[in-house]
Amino acid sequence: MCCNDKGFVNELSKEMNVTEADAEFILMSQGVVGLYRRRRGTEEAEEQARALLAVSTCHEDSRGSGEKLWTANYMLDIAINFFVYVVHYQLMLWSTSYAINTWQVSISTAGLASGIFIVGSLLMRLPAGRYIDLAGRRRLLLWGTSAYFLLMLLYRLCPDVASFMVVRLLQGMAFGATSTATSIIAASLIPLKRMGSGIGYYTLGVTLASAVGPFWALSFINVGDFETSIIFCSALALIILCLSWLLKVPERDLSEREREAYHGVSMGDFIAKSSVAISMIAMVGGVCYSTVLSYMGEYAAVNGMAELGGRFFFLCFAAASILSRPLIGWLLDNRGGNVVIYPSLFFLTGSMLLVAFAADDYMLLAGGVLLGIGYGSITAACHALALHCSLSRKMGVATSTYFMLLDMGTGAGPYCLGSVVPFFGFSAVYIIAAIIAVLGFGGYFLSMGRCHRFSIERLDRERAIKKRAAMHAANA
Repeated sequence: MCCNDKGFVNELSKEMNVTEADAEFILMSQGVVGLYRRRRGTEEAEEQARALLAVSTCHEDSRGSGEKLWTANYMLDIAINFFVYVVHYQLMLWSTSYAINTWQVSISTAGLASGIFIVGSLLMRLPAGRYIDLAGRRRLLLWGTSAYFLLMLLYRLCPDVASFMVVRLLQGMAFGATSTATSIIAASLIPLKRMGSGIGYYTLGVTLASAVGPFWALSFINVGDFETSIIFCSALALIILCLSWLLKVPERDLSEREREAYHGVSMGDFIAKSSVAISMIAMVGGVCYSTVLSYMGEYAAVNGMAELGGRFFFLCFAAASILSRPLIGWLLDNRGGNVVIYPSLFFLTGSMLLVAFAADDYMLLAGGVLLGIGYGSITAACHALALHCSLSRKMGVATSTYFMLLDMGTGAGPYCLGSVVPFFGFSAVYIIAAIIAVLGFGGYFLSMGRCHRFSIERLDRERAIKKRAAMHAANA
């Protein structure tokens, strides 16, 4: 059995309240039922597997393949998440310039004031994913959006950069809670059969926000209008809070056994082991994207490509990501993970090499197109597959695990790879990033690809098992 299967077997056994051996019977018997008689020598286990599979394939739960994807609540959740990220990206650029102009601090201190927001997000993601079903999904969302709005009002009251950093840290925590909640809510609203497409469209909002937020931030910064920028973000945060009250959130009813499990604390309660491997592939994408995001301005200027290549790079990135997203979602839902992950890593590698050896503006823009396809595809696919690797009771933990590793890649990439710039130049950063993407090929193949962890047959079988597990837990 593939090492990545073991975590799923463990979760399945807890979800259905059966032994791990029985869970393995149920998992592996689809398509290979006869194998159990040879491996285990028990006809009783074979009959049990047949009976459970018969039930799982004859029943559809409320998230069946016939359910509509584009519901009012799903679209509202996408809108909330989009505005949350617009504010986030706008403040990332605004806070650096604001700290420098208001308190005349150094660039490094201003950068810390901006980046400490991500630290707060990371601090909140793990407990948010762990306790969201205990606290209530809607309640966590409302807590997060309320704090997100109220902390916006404190920015202009900060007397010094230290208090400014505290507010940034706390709002980062509010962002972590809110974005984790919206992601889990989106996953609970998406039919299992369309999880790839649904997560793809959901994350498309983040891609759009990554273009809209910085555009508005630079528009305000270029004219030195910091006051209007913070008023604008405050208004958006208020809209987010109002939309959150309108959202109807599907909640999970916890059994007594599940509630008792919250009394103990272990690392497995905060990290979804079955989702770690695929989330690490997303981390590779985060490293590549963040190095481009952090150094593109300086790199384009040094190479005389700032006017065309540098200015329109992220426009090409966003356009390619938007146009490729529907196809990527369809491929993931209907052809499996390999046909998405391998090409995504290929495009990611190609984009890093094009940027590294860009001889003119058009070569640089071509790198932006490949980055949009590669990074956009790999984050959407890994997000959906990380959720697929865990059952319903671990959905929150799987979500926080995914975002934690993605954020680690995004945060560590510029810091670690940027150290080579003084010695070897900017091109070396992107060459190293390309090598990391190639290593992602090997990591995915060894941990998941070679054992067909995300083949469409396997995905369909596990969807049926998860439906049966959900019905079993509901009737328990």
